[in-house]
Amino acid sequence: MARHLPNDPRVVDEVFSMKATPNQQDIGWLMGMVATFGRTPDQLKGFTWNDDDSINIKTHKRSLRPLHPQWVFLFQLKEKQPFRLKSRWHILSSSLIEALADDNCLVSLEGLILSYKVRKIYYSSLKRQKRLHQHPVAC
Repeated sequence: MARHLPNDPRVVDEVFSMKATPNQQDIGWLMGMVATFGRTPDQLKGFTWNDDDSINIKTHKRSLRPLHPQWVFLFQLKEKQPFRLKSRWHILSSSLIEALADDNCLVSLEGLILSYKVRKIYYSSLKRQKRLHQHPVAC
């Protein structure tokens, strides 16, 4: 089956589908983290939560804010974080990559990360345009 860059509704559907599959709730949780923060499982390893729902990761100097803050709540990323996450990270990460490689899955790991980057550029552009319209530059 051909895979395309997933739009927001497709990402949400795929995360919920994974989380609803027996024995794959934790994999769905990690998929939600990847989609929400736009980083690979390896980059997310060892993350810590901040009070404002941003996270700290080793490869980033500043906190990462979710592009869609509502996804933290929608996917219950803080509330449903798997138990013993540090000791299970490698297995969980491998399981996610394997699940996304399945022909029945409509998204890929690369697609999730690339779609995050595209959304970030798009939303940043919209914010910039909005600021320009609110404060026009005098010629």
